[in-house]
Amino acid sequence: MTMHEDWVRLINAELDGELSLQESAGLARHLAACGACASARVSQLELRLALARPTGHDASRAPGRVRPAARSVALWLLISIVAAGAVGWLAHARWGTPVRGSLESSRAVFVVQ
Repeated sequence: MTMHEDWVRLINAELDGELSLQESAGLARHLAACGACASARVSQLELRLALARPTGHDASRAPGRVRPAARSVALWLLISIVAAGAVGWLAHARWGTPVRGSLESSRAVFVVQ
């Protein structure tokens, strides 16, 4: 077996989920440096996707794409809004408004200037 065939065997094992973390890291380093093996990996992925599509197998989805759940997006949005409000309130408490006095007096200063 040639060295290239060994890497292709490792690529197939990686796509099957059979490699350890160290083996996966070594393969990733090699794929970054070797264009032929990187092309072989892409070809293997395309072949697996093409074969999986007609059967309706779950592997026909594009690999590596994770869609966040709507609840987690809504939760992060709520947390962000609360955090922004808290920062604004703290900044207002620390530094106050641009002009001392009431809101109406500050509007008049802005209009006159």
